[in-house]
Order: sequence, then C-alpha cells, then structure tokens
Amino acid sequence: MSSAYWRVAGMSYVKYANLCADVVRSVLKDQHVVTAKARENVYFKTTEWANGVPGASVITEIKSAATK
Repeated sequence: MSSAYWRVAGMSYVKYANLCADVVRSVLKDQHVVTAKARENVYFKTTEWANGVPGASVITEIKSAATK
C-alpha cells in the first residue's frame, strides 16, 4: 500500500499523532507518567507591535484536557 495508514482510515495526521501519543501514555510505567503529563501543557508568547516597536509580551498557557 502506497498511502499512509492514517489517511486510509480517514484521519488527519494530527488526530493520528494524538491517538498514538494517547496509546503510548496509557502503557507508561507510573514513574514516567508525571513526566509525560507535564509535556501535555502548551505555552506560547505573543507580543503586539505598534509603529515598529514591540510592546509587552504575554505568555499564555493552554492546559490539556487531561490536566483540567
């Protein structure tokens, strides 16, 4: 088969990657679960620019559904 399995299954690559990550996390030993959960959080920084000068930066945190 020349096509990707996730495409044949009608999934997007992001859904496929998230499903794979969920499967891997579900079989982790207890000592590694905490480290894996910490990687689920997403942080990003935005800076508004006005007249070619950067303003104050804002750091935003998005917590995953598993940690809410």
